[in-house]
Amino acid sequence: MTTQFVRSDTYLIRFHLVRTEDVTGVSGTGIVAGGVIFPDGTVAMRWNTGTSSTAIYDSIDDVTEIHGHNGATVVSLIDHPGVAA
Repeated sequence: MTTQFVRSDTYLIRFHLVRTEDVTGVSGTGIVAGGVIFPDGTVAMRWNTGTSSTAIYDSIDDVTEIHGHNGATVVSLIDHPGVAA
C-alpha cells in the first residue's frame, strides 16, 4: 500500500499559551505551552510544565474554553493567517 500525501496551500499557525495567573497552581505563569493550528482547524499543543504532555484539540476555541480560566490565559499567535512564516 502506498501512502498518499495531500498538499495544502495554507500554512500552519504557531501560537503560545500565555498565562498571567496560575489558577490551578500547576503550570505557572508566562508561556506555559506552545502549539500549532493545522489548516483544518485542529490544534496540537505541548505543555512546558515540569511534567510535559502533548494534547490534540478540535479547535483553538476549545483550547481557550478549557484552559482560558476566564481570561487568566490567552492564545498569542506567532504567525498570522495567510502569511508565510
